[in-house]
Amino acid sequence: MSKSNVISDIRKSVALHGVPKSELGELRRTIITSIGTERVTIQAERRFLEWRKENGLGLNGPYLKAEVMEFIQEYAETHVQSHVDTTRIALGRVLSLRLPPVESLIEIVRAGRATRWEEVKAATSHQSEPNAVSTLVALDAGLRAVELHTLRRADEIEPSRHRVWPKTMFLGRHNVVRMVVIGKGGLRRPVALSRCLADALEARRRLEPVNIVDRGVRLQSYYRIGGGQAFSQSFSDASLRGLGASCGAHGLRHAYAQRRVRELMALNYEFMQAIRLVSIELGHFRPILAYYQPR
Repeated sequence: MSKSNVISDIRKSVALHGVPKSELGELRRTIITSIGTERVTIQAERRFLEWRKENGLGLNGPYLKAEVMEFIQEYAETHVQSHVDTTRIALGRVLSLRLPPVESLIEIVRAGRATRWEEVKAATSHQSEPNAVSTLVALDAGLRAVELHTLRRADEIEPSRHRVWPKTMFLGRHNVVRMVVIGKGGLRRPVALSRCLADALEARRRLEPVNIVDRGVRLQSYYRIGGGQAFSQSFSDASLRGLGASCGAHGLRHAYAQRRVRELMALNYEFMQAIRLVSIELGHFRPILAYYQPR
């Protein structure tokens, strides 16, 4: 029997290789008995901490369940289901959290299980006008709920200069207006919004921006639309009334990704090439490499 101590920036985990789980009793949920499980756990911790650093969060915690779930949802947008599951299980183990399953966006796109247009119409019919506009904008531009608060015209604010934005962003989209949102870690990224929605948004522009605090984050809102946690709750409630089941607003980003992947594949992109480019459009911190070009 070998013994090793695995010390991470999250917490101290003890690995006892070769010990039967039946001998560990209640400790079997926290003691790692497999070398493979130990390796997967270390990798999951490292990815989570890198994500926290990229998003301006402290490496020493506190590690909130909402933040862990947000990391896993983003991880799921560019990784297959088996990797998503092992990462979720590993983080749940080291943080003593019960984390619900998260479906890989890759599997969702392949199987066509993103939020459908009929479901969007059913939900918006039960929303107030500001929240209904937000639903359509989030679907059309692939925005996170909190990013709806940060929408700005491209002539008012520039995308972050420390990132190289590929010229192929939004390839295949026509009659769109470029805007900018402020996402994770203060990253300012370009987004494309259909002109009809951009016009509807401008009709709801405030004379002066208002300060909003969402989940402890201070933001400035330039448009009279829903956003953040209140919008997410609105969409869930509206989908429950319109569909009989509560759907999360995150599915709107899934629908955007599914649509964009199909558009790019129609332009001769391979599947994973399209996934990687769309991940940039969705606002992930990833390097721009040569494979973001069509075949």
